[in-house]
Amino acid sequence: MKTLFLTFLFLLSLCTNAQIVEASTTIATNEYMDLLTANLELPKEVTEKYANQDIELTIVLTITKDGSVFNPKIQNDSLQLEPYLKKAVETLPKWNPKTEDGNPVVSRKAFKLIIPILYAIQEDDLAMKANPEGGMQGYYHNFMRKVNVDKYLDDEATVSGIKMIATFVVEKDGNLTNIKIIESNEPSLNSEIIRVIKSMPKWNPATENGVPVRSDFTLPIKIKFNR
Repeated sequence: MKTLFLTFLFLLSLCTNAQIVEASTTIATNEYMDLLTANLELPKEVTEKYANQDIELTIVLTITKDGSVFNPKIQNDSLQLEPYLKKAVETLPKWNPKTEDGNPVVSRKAFKLIIPILYAIQEDDLAMKANPEGGMQGYYHNFMRKVNVDKYLDDEATVSGIKMIATFVVEKDGNLTNIKIIESNEPSLNSEIIRVIKSMPKWNPATENGVPVRSDFTLPIKIKFNR
């Protein structure tokens, strides 16, 4: 009888565990993180200090019963980026909340977020220099998502990372012309980078006294692999 009772408790616990469904994103998790990174507008002093470096953050999201994110946190927020994180999260889709026995409950999720700070541009220069719609940080994130590197690279390249410099002309109407790669440690990828630059939206042209002008632009490119 005792054995039968223990067996019953074991089976009951299995049924209870089977009725717990963890919170999940309504879009692919990697796409959610990409959107979060792209929408995270960092203050000028941070982008200037950490230009061409990666910032690694541990974020904690509280998922409410209706799937919204409440009061997102950053562990050890020495850079004081939590207000910027909260603003970025507000623009993202809701989650599927965690459920217990079919009932939604509050839960927490922790993630590592790596933010590449690839370029720093002075705000005062934006009035005169050409710049992409949405700013350089957003441009780089969208750019990297479009690059297909796997079929071009060897094992050595994936270890050392890709560093190259592209140049182009931003025309008065915002179109990009005369795209070239002037420096590259992985020439096999040059044509792919040029293809992606051509596929990106128009830029805001440079201006002089408020009038659009044709201008040259130099774009440093850094691709880091986590393999």
